[in-house]
Amino acid sequence: MRNVKAVFSVLLGALALGALAGGVVAARYYDEIGLAEVGIAIGVGFLLALGSVSLARRAQFDFQRKLGRIGGSGIFAFGRFLGWTALLTAITAGLAFGVYAVLTLVLD
Repeated sequence: MRNVKAVFSVLLGALALGALAGGVVAARYYDEIGLAEVGIAIGVGFLLALGSVSLARRAQFDFQRKLGRIGGSGIFAFGRFLGWTALLTAITAGLAFGVYAVLTLVLD
């Protein structure tokens, strides 16, 4: 038996970091990308990170409830790491985005 929640936690964490990095790269290299699109990328990364952390917690609960027979202890730990990293990155990016948006509106 496998701990499927742990695997999906890793996938969601990687997708969250990819969404955040993709938003930054797209804003840097494409002139068509504006503030709204970057805000959407940050929001998507935040939601995916929340899902990753939640699935990692559920995977850990399942692991403990089944006395380790389903495996995946290292996988859910890595998923939790990716999820928290993406969540903190999304919060930081959201704060930076908010400050930049306010400064852009005030100074223009």
